[in-house]
Order: sequence, then C-alpha cells, then structure tokens
Amino acid sequence: MKAVIFAAGLGTRLYPYTKDRPKALVEMNGKPMLEHCLDRFQAVGIREFVINVHAFADLVEQWIDVYRSQHPALNILVSDERDCLLETGGGLKKMRPYLEDAPFWVHNVDVWSDVDLASIQLKPGSLAGLLVRPEVTDRCFLFDQAGLLCGWENIQTAAVRMAREPIGELRRMGFTGMHVVSPALFDKMEETGVFSITDVYLRLAATNEIYAQDIGRAVWYDVGTPDQLKRASMACL
Repeated sequence: MKAVIFAAGLGTRLYPYTKDRPKALVEMNGKPMLEHCLDRFQAVGIREFVINVHAFADLVEQWIDVYRSQHPALNILVSDERDCLLETGGGLKKMRPYLEDAPFWVHNVDVWSDVDLASIQLKPGSLAGLLVRPEVTDRCFLFDQAGLLCGWENIQTAAVRMAREPIGELRRMGFTGMHVVSPALFDKMEETGVFSITDVYLRLAATNEIYAQDIGRAVWYDVGTPDQLKRASMACL
C-alpha cells in the first residue's frame, strides 16, 4: 500500500508553534509530526508516500529531502498546493495519478496514535474505511448497526446530514483523521476545486459502502492545539 499524508494545512489552531513553521514540522517529544507519521507507516512496511504542501512549503520540502537521504528505500512524492490550498477532497483528487493502482492510506499529519495499522484492511467492494472511535466532540459521523456510514451530525448546533436509511440504530463515532481508501473513489468524485472529503463521503454513502473501522482501545490524539500537543507529548513519552 501507499500512504497519503495531509501536511498542507495552515495550522492556525497551533499558533504560536506555527508562527515560523508548518504544523507538519511542529515537534512532539523532539520529533516533527510528519516524521512520526512516516516512521509509523514504515514500521508496517509502507515505502511509498504522497505528501501535500502549502504553508511553509519550502521548509517542508527541505525537510523531506533530508529524510529521503536518510531513508533511500522510500519513494516520497510531493503534491504542490502552494497556489491554492485544496482542502482534503481537492487535495486528494489532485494526487489521483499516483494512487490509482491499489487501496491506500490517508492520514492527517496532526494526528498521533498507536493503532495497529497492519491490522486494518479495506472491506471488499467498499469505497473507504474510516477509522473512528466512540468518543466524539462537536462533530461526528453516524453509522448503522452494519457499520455503514449513514450521515453526519454537529452536536453543538444539532445540524444533521443523512445520506441513507440506517439498518437498526445509529451510532455516533468520532473520526480520527485516518482512512483507507479504494482508488475506485476517484471515478466517483464529481466535485472540483476546493472541497472536503467529508462532503464526498456523505454524497457517496447513499449508494456506496463506506464503513466504520473502530480503533477500540488504541491511543489517539488530535495534536491540533497547544493544549492537545502538551497532553499528547506527556502521554506518549
């Protein structure tokens, strides 16, 4: 498998750490978040990566050049979004030429976990498997008893978007920023320009199988704010 790492974000929530660097290069316990992601995937045998860049793109590319020199067996491609930050959906669609041959991972750079990546498999016939957890914050995906994506909810505003009729009761699950994706998704992406992968999943869930992959008791942190970075750093020493 290959792995996509979304590293192009502005990192505004992590300010002041992102005053002079992108969130991809903000360090947790002495190691940039991008390095944590690459090392985790390497540990399960993944050697091919696509990483998008926007904020402080030159710094990220310079860091990648050094990392490549230290790990010559890796193939790391850069998807350049300097001119326009395309969000998760647009960014992934731009990477299509590198990802059409087999299922692949997608991983947000500001996420840390000890999920057993090797144990996650894309279900045959499905478009994607979304790694989720029972703990939710303001927004969550809604899955039915068969594990199929049925909708999305903003708990704070009570806004709900339903994509399909559920089988049995709905379960609220928090998205971890990690997913395994079939290349068949690309032919179904009608959206263009700047758009979110969440909108794509919700549109396609009406007629396609997009499943929950519950990470269970695995440790997971969103390292998106200074407080969250401190908590993750202390917990993962």
